[in-house]
Amino acid sequence: MSETLVIHDLAFEVRRSQRRATLGLTVDRFGELVIHAPAVAQIEELRNWVEKKLLWVHQKLLLKDSVGTKSKPLEVVSGETISYLGRNYRLKLVEKQAQPLMFDGDWFILRRRDQAAVAQHFQKWYEQAGAEWLAKRVIGWQRKTGKAPASIAVSALGFRWASCGRDRILRFNWQLFQLPVRLIDYVIVHELMHLKEHNHTPEFWRVLEAVMPDWQTRKSELAGLAANVNWR
Repeated sequence: MSETLVIHDLAFEVRRSQRRATLGLTVDRFGELVIHAPAVAQIEELRNWVEKKLLWVHQKLLLKDSVGTKSKPLEVVSGETISYLGRNYRLKLVEKQAQPLMFDGDWFILRRRDQAAVAQHFQKWYEQAGAEWLAKRVIGWQRKTGKAPASIAVSALGFRWASCGRDRILRFNWQLFQLPVRLIDYVIVHELMHLKEHNHTPEFWRVLEAVMPDWQTRKSELAGLAANVNWR
């Protein structure tokens, strides 16, 4: 199981080692943030140390954005495309409706006066709809993996798609639900495997491949589509 530390809306994976004596911080090729720490390091020590490194972290993330392939920014106008579970739907702006954002199965309908807070309204919608869909999906995969989490949650995880805590709770990024189902399945199975194998050891990848033989293809597709996700 991986350990996650969230600081100022940035999610850091904590990788502990008995052999490590100092703290380290890396930003990997896809923007995931990793703290390398001694096994005995206290969480407050990690938090205080990382907070002093935040300027460097943001500089690294901005550099990755500048050299990476970025999709066109979302335009909050009628007719814009919004994805849910890999399927594209159109956005419609209306003057009046009971809630800021609604979905009728064909259109995302946004109340015009709520345009400025569109990211917050979509986050709330994805968290609610995604959590309901995800609960059923995880049950299906846990039958195949033989591992069941204590619970699941959907929230903002910064640049991480998901995490598996030492409390056995699987946490998923709300932005994940814009992606195709087969890629969400990869993230689900990846995190379920962390219930069996804590770190990304050769054994972890072996047991992952036993359940999902094409995991490498899905992982590559996930990295390639990351730039197409809105509000990321």
